[in-house]
Amino acid sequence: NTLSEFSDRLGKAATLTYTAEYKTDGGTVTLAQEPPNTAVINGDQKLIFTAEAMTICDAGECRQAPSAAAVSGTADANLVASVAGAGFLTPELALGLVAAAAIVPGSDVSTSEKEIGGVDSLCADVTGIKDPAGSDEEMVQEFSVCVTEDGVLASFSGATNTGERASIEMVAFSDTVDPAAFEPPAGATVVDVTAIQ
Repeated sequence: NTLSEFSDRLGKAATLTYTAEYKTDGGTVTLAQEPPNTAVINGDQKLIFTAEAMTICDAGECRQAPSAAAVSGTADANLVASVAGAGFLTPELALGLVAAAAIVPGSDVSTSEKEIGGVDSLCADVTGIKDPAGSDEEMVQEFSVCVTEDGVLASFSGATNTGERASIEMVAFSDTVDPAAFEPPAGATVVDVTAIQ
């Protein structure tokens, strides 16, 4: 029931307009969203999803392609990781982990409330996640996730069965977005391509 509540909260995130700044293991990443637009910004790297295009920028050079992903509202996890770092989770990815943990027999969940980035959040600590099939494939075996009442991902930290760890925590939040978040950086060269790998 607890994880279902988290899933419900995270599911609301897709309809929100907001800007959240996160401290990650590799620095600071900003997530800006004004449906159907989303942007992930990390220094001079930027990944932009709009209804018309998907654009990825690095050091003043951008590649832009027609975006089926943006229309469906799901960001490609590998592209997000290439900009934000491997440990960064979008609300969609966090929702997938929470939903998967909810159906694993034997997982334990405890809850708490915290203020993160100036916003009250509900947190869940999940432990004891095991592959029912007994596979040795890498998987998250424990994690802690916090979500604001509106559904914004406030923090996430987790560890895999192979010892990999990652964490993000929201350090600033606003319910507004700078329209420039969804534009290539000023002065950047934009090249049209058919697909972004």
